[in-house]
Amino acid sequence: MTHLTDISVQFLKGVGPARKKILENLGVQNIEDLLYLFPRRYEDRTKMTPLSQIKVGQPQTVTGKVIARGSRQSWFTHKHVYETVIDDGTGRIFAVWFNQPYLDNYFKPGTQVVLYGQAAVYKNRIQMIAPEYEIIDNSDKSLSMGRIVPIYPLTKGISQRYLRKIIALSIKTYSAQLADHLPVAIRNKHHLLNIRHSLTNIHFPENQTLQLEAQRRISFE
Repeated sequence: MTHLTDISVQFLKGVGPARKKILENLGVQNIEDLLYLFPRRYEDRTKMTPLSQIKVGQPQTVTGKVIARGSRQSWFTHKHVYETVIDDGTGRIFAVWFNQPYLDNYFKPGTQVVLYGQAAVYKNRIQMIAPEYEIIDNSDKSLSMGRIVPIYPLTKGISQRYLRKIIALSIKTYSAQLADHLPVAIRNKHHLLNIRHSLTNIHFPENQTLQLEAQRRISFE
């Protein structure tokens, strides 16, 4: 049987030679590397905070649609300021970034976005300064909304959506070939998941309990 370390990630649909080179910046060269590229954190997008209930001073995840956007020059710092207004039907929040005018290419009116950051009050408005952001596309919404969502380390040229898509494909295509190095007797003794179930729930947890069980299995190994 071909080992997953012998299968270059470039042969996975949607990768190819150019993106393989970019993925090498994340330590990913083969399919096994990709399966073991673990999330750095998770967002529970089954329970998004309504903007009307956002808590100032706490990091949280919110979602809504872009209703306005614009750029200006800060007279105080002389930095380029880009801001967008997000509305979820219950309230609005301003998202602000400095010296990133290219964001105007992404935040089109009507686009659904997810923001993660710490909310603050400035001039009687709620805003997030330089939040992590993600543009939500209907084509891969099932991996990005309504579930516990993995957030991965990134490198330039690679997005969260793209990583989720190719990792989900690698699990679907190759997880049956994973060799489980823990004998069944040991797994049963310590109530551990098998490796296939573990990696699936490390990346795309069915629930928080299975996420923790998957992490426990990997830590044990």
